[in-house]
Amino acid sequence: MQKRILLSGATGLIGGELMLILAAKGICSTAVVRAPDAAGARARLLDRLKKSVLWRPEFAEFVAAVAGDIEAPDFGLNASVLQAADVILHSAASTSFKLDAGVYPVNIKAATNFAGMLKNLSPSQRGFFVGTAAVTMEPSGVITEDMPFAGYANDYIRSKRDAETLLRATGSPFVSLRPGIVLARGIDDVKLSRNMLWAIPVMAELGDVPLEPTARLDVAPVDFIASAFAEMLLKDDFKHDCYHVSTGEASLTVQALADALVPSMPGIKKLTMRGRDYVPVPSFARQRWMFAALQPYLPFLTADAVFSNARLRGEIGTSAVAPTPTSYLSDMLGTFSLSDAVRQMYTP
Repeated sequence: MQKRILLSGATGLIGGELMLILAAKGICSTAVVRAPDAAGARARLLDRLKKSVLWRPEFAEFVAAVAGDIEAPDFGLNASVLQAADVILHSAASTSFKLDAGVYPVNIKAATNFAGMLKNLSPSQRGFFVGTAAVTMEPSGVITEDMPFAGYANDYIRSKRDAETLLRATGSPFVSLRPGIVLARGIDDVKLSRNMLWAIPVMAELGDVPLEPTARLDVAPVDFIASAFAEMLLKDDFKHDCYHVSTGEASLTVQALADALVPSMPGIKKLTMRGRDYVPVPSFARQRWMFAALQPYLPFLTADAVFSNARLRGEIGTSAVAPTPTSYLSDMLGTFSLSDAVRQMYTP
């Protein structure tokens, strides 16, 4: 029997691509969308889905939307909606790295509500939670899912750490999927497509930056992440309850990534990596603004942490092998200019 999937976060980065990949497999899914009514929810959902290169008009019959709110008990859904799902995935989250964005209370409230939903699942239903591999960023090197939370934590990462702790404490079974750094390949949306990537042309413009050239960076495109999610949602049995969804041990160094970009982005040759302990002294206001905007992202770029995907490979085989960043980064960076990147850095 075909599985029925209910998910939050479909108007965001991963969830929207996931629904399209499921639709391509002929699988129906329903999105929980913040809206005043069902019509508004479907309009918001389709607006997001149509921004993807994966969208096909025939997919419309495989995607549905219900009005809800992750900050409300049971996400504001009727019991019949929850009972009709075989799989419930909580992917929605506030992801801003700004200090005053209110990320933590929103994400913890949503996790608390999801915990209540997990308690009421029947034995035939399964819950999935989307966390982040960055809950553990120390020690450097290859990080596995059984290592304790450690390292840098902004409000977003802190919320994901505490959300997983909260959910585990309930004793209700669920599977945690932890992606690494996700890049919005194939989505025609300014905010999503430039997310994180704006930092590359900004750093090239600055020249001297506090990067470690030998540090490896675990990045993957959203279509790969969503495809791996789909494979996991459709499985019946699991060896573990937590999985990294990442490039893992195949991650490249920052220097290798920079070298690969030279043919399509000659300006990157101005970038000089001074090591993670380098403290720049900007001479101009524009430079000060750029360095200030980079601060929340530098811990990710300098962590030298890669998130082992051995568990994932054990579950879904070659579907867990991410494309190398050198095969798509140049094309993604070619979609916007330095001035675009500077504008984006003010609203990351």
